[in-house]
Amino acid sequence: MADARAVAKADFAGGFRKRSRISPQCLDLKLHDMKTIVVGAGFTGIQLSRSLVASGAEVVLVENDSARAAVAREQVDCAVVEADGNNPATLESAGLADADALVALTDDDEVNLITCALADAVRPSVKKLARVRNYAYYERTARPELASAARRAGHSRPVFGVDRMLNPDVEAAAAICRAMEYGLVGNVIDLDGGHGIAELAVAPGGRLDGVALRNAAERTGRRMLVAFVSRAGEAMLPDGSTTLQAGDRIGVVVDAGNRDEMFALAGAAPEGLPRRAAVFGAGLVGRFVAKRLLADGGQGEGLRALFGSTRRRRREIVVVDADPARCREAANALPGARVLCGDVTEEAFLHDEGLDACDIAVTATSDTERNLVAAAYLKGLGVARTVALTASASFDEIARKLGIDVAVPLRDSVVDAIAGHLRGRSVHSVHSVCNRSFEIVECDVEPGSPAADRPLSELSLPGDFLALLTRAPGGGPFAVPDGSTILAPGARVVLVMRPGSPRAMRVFSKP
Repeated sequence: MADARAVAKADFAGGFRKRSRISPQCLDLKLHDMKTIVVGAGFTGIQLSRSLVASGAEVVLVENDSARAAVAREQVDCAVVEADGNNPATLESAGLADADALVALTDDDEVNLITCALADAVRPSVKKLARVRNYAYYERTARPELASAARRAGHSRPVFGVDRMLNPDVEAAAAICRAMEYGLVGNVIDLDGGHGIAELAVAPGGRLDGVALRNAAERTGRRMLVAFVSRAGEAMLPDGSTTLQAGDRIGVVVDAGNRDEMFALAGAAPEGLPRRAAVFGAGLVGRFVAKRLLADGGQGEGLRALFGSTRRRRREIVVVDADPARCREAANALPGARVLCGDVTEEAFLHDEGLDACDIAVTATSDTERNLVAAAYLKGLGVARTVALTASASFDEIARKLGIDVAVPLRDSVVDAIAGHLRGRSVHSVHSVCNRSFEIVECDVEPGSPAADRPLSELSLPGDFLALLTRAPGGGPFAVPDGSTILAPGARVVLVMRPGSPRAMRVFSKP
């Protein structure tokens, strides 16, 4: 048997590629047989159902529109009930009695809340999640004093019977802010302990161009861990033999100690703390992002540090919207910002206000297609870095070809947030990458699972997953594992894997 440390050293640059030593019996173990009822078969409902089915869960999709129901039957391998989800009889026929979770994703906030309330009245043990676009509803569950509005049978019940509300604008704004913290070099997945996975582009003629990952440390003088590689629209899990090419998009594990160096290797070093930033769109996403940029303390201190500056500089934050009512609302909510009523397509307006020379421009209106065009236009006028709020990850490649630095997919942010709550008790977060070709998953090693008390060298499922980081039970810093790393029960593991791979998750879950 080859020495595990030697194997790990050879393949370190591409993530530890484990050798297959797991017993075939482990592959027959069932994941937690979770059953989820998804109400609403729009884009989010279908994508979530696909993700859950891929992870081995049982899914029942409820949709009252016959055309959408027909599409769902074609695209998702699950039962589809064509009926109103906000009907107790429908929920019972969909199997609410033995369901683990219910997710309400219709286009109507009130229908989603009513659906959860009905389910909570008869099956309070079922976990209920709802997408709500009205921030007033969402805010109620975020306020501690309103977290439990009623008591029934001696137990506190959540507001509207919803255990978890998700607001698309909040999730998207958080993703934009994460990207800003890393200098807008690409989309970022934030992990505990100061780690993150940043998506970078390999620059032509840079130190990574033409380098096999197993030789990257020798070429650059720095070990690096690459989670995934996307090339010409095709995604792959890398190993030591993977040779990077100019234009590749790579996911690199970074932390506070090596962030700037990793960015420099890819030719994408942050350009310093932004002195002038423009946010186009005074809706909820735009206001959240502007508020984040305006912060002088707390998170604002982190923003200065992450951009490589500890000095306080005067920053000008400009919020632009074509709707006078939204502009007045933004002016009241953001007293430190300059609010302008104007159109991003008016070049004279942009030039007169100096918006064509901003360090950062964020296009975050409700018109996601227009956001793409506007961000590309601003980039062409000379804006240093641009961010566009898009409808879904399917627009990522278009955004890159238009020269946009970061594209944040609104719908996919919600799918990932929900999936992180429904993948089983050991899963803490799920983040899709490469247009949903792969997922970054944070999970715990459950006691009694095939992985418990075994070294990584014995836990291989070739091509299914790579172990990127591990952390000891009870917390502490993440570390890069090798083949000899033994996973104690309760240890945290960060994986990159095929979407919802049930075989991968069985390794870390108790049968």
